[in-house]
Amino acid sequence: MLTEAGKAKIRDLIKTEFTTMKIGSGGDSTNPLATDLDAPISTTTATRISTGQSSLDFKATFNNLAGQTIKEMGIFNASGVMLGRVNFQTLGPFTASESIEVIFTVEVD
Repeated sequence: MLTEAGKAKIRDLIKTEFTTMKIGSGGDSTNPLATDLDAPISTTTATRISTGQSSLDFKATFNNLAGQTIKEMGIFNASGVMLGRVNFQTLGPFTASESIEVIFTVEVD
């Protein structure tokens, strides 16, 4: 069992190390051996916000998605190591004037 202080320390390490969010059009099920999204479309820097003793929100806005649909998102560090990936129901297609804000929540349990 992790202590509350240990959970907070892990949260802070993740917050410092993982800074990038990607979205993509792949929709395969998640695999713990995956190293990237199935079909990356766009990458941006994520804002990281501690939302509790053991949780962290990654938030990013994506623009220039004209004609695209998205079905997956992931969090990465500067070296390209993927922390996690989530797939979901198709969003889009987007118009040239649309953007999307995406939030990825990580909780250390």
